[in-house]
Order: sequence, then structure tokens, then C-alpha cells
Amino acid sequence: MTNLWLIGITCTFMVADIVSGFLKAWKAHDIKSSALRDGLFHKAAFLATIGLAQLTELAAARIPEIQLELPITSAICAYIILTELVSVLENLKSINPDIGGIANRFPAHPADEPEDHDKE
Repeated sequence: MTNLWLIGITCTFMVADIVSGFLKAWKAHDIKSSALRDGLFHKAAFLATIGLAQLTELAAARIPEIQLELPITSAICAYIILTELVSVLENLKSINPDIGGIANRFPAHPADEPEDHDKE
């Protein structure tokens, strides 16, 4: 399986997000099992997506009628890695505000953006 290293690296980023999110919640005295459960389901959906992409690539390698022009597993893993990187940086910024100079260079999640109630 040629994507094994990439999938392993992607899983490592997901674990880093879980750990940094837990540390952020611990520091804020805001550990909630529901938040952890939601995060784990989110990660499970990422893993299912990677599995589906890998299965599709394996099928395409053995079924001539299925032709893929793009390495979809690599593309999905790249998206997940970038998503987790931003999340880890946001968590680290909450743990240590001095990291803000680095983390502010990355776009925030839409849910983290302040709402502008003056817009019509």
C-alpha cells in the first residue's frame, strides 16, 4: 500500500489535534465528554473518508473501467493535514497566547470568526 506513510502522517496530525484540544480544555477547566465525543466522531469520519478513497484507488488499479486521473487518497490526506494543522495552531494559541503571531497567519475556522451584527 503506497499511501501507508501518508495515512500514518495524517493520523498523527489527528492525534495532535485531539491532544492539543484536550490540553486547551484542561487549561480552561472546560473538559466535556460531549466535546471529546464530537471530536472523535469527526476524526472517525475523516478516517472513513480516507478508507473510502483508498478503496476506490485499489478498485481503480484492478478494474480497467475505473480510471482515476488524480491520487484521491493523497488529496484527501493533504486536506485533512492542513485542517488539523490550523486546529492545532488555534489550540496552541489558546494555551499560549505568545503563539498568536504564528497562528494568526493561518485562516480561522468560520465558527471562530467574530459575528458582525451590524451587517444588513
